Amino acid sequence: MSAPFDVIFREIVSGGMSTALNMLKILIPLMIIVEILMVYNVMEKVADKLQFLAGALGMQKQSIFPLLVGVVMGVTYGAGTLIEINRKMPIPKKDYALIGIFMFICHGIIETGFIFAVAGAEIFTITVGRLVIAFLVTAAAARLPVFRKMSEKTEEN
Repeated sequence: MSAPFDVIFREIVSGGMSTALNMLKILIPLMIIVEILMVYNVMEKVADKLQFLAGALGMQKQSIFPLLVGVVMGVTYGAGTLIEINRKMPIPKKDYALIGIFMFICHGIIETGFIFAVAGAEIFTITVGRLVIAFLVTAAAARLPVFRKMSEKTEEN
């Protein structure tokens, strides 16, 4: 049983457009909310309360804010924040690498959570699972000899 090419093509285009419109319904308001949060320094206040995570992840306290931004808003915002914070207060190479590991596994949890929800996935399970796995992998990586050597070099300088 097969359908003609034009029927298949129309289904692909209409399905793709429908998915894109559903994503835009989520992403545009989300981008507006993110900008509002940035203007009123909400993310910085949350990062201050989460500084205890720095020790558990083997990072310095100033690394939590860019990590939080990357996890919540995505890699692009996180990288931009990381670069800006590094200009004001240098971040050790070890923390750069650990932030990279964490954000590789878990970035943009709000955005991707809603995108997965549009596809029919369970948001809570995916989000919590990604956060837990990213935390465990990053905490384990921070204790590897290569990262210990990085922090020793930083302390010597």
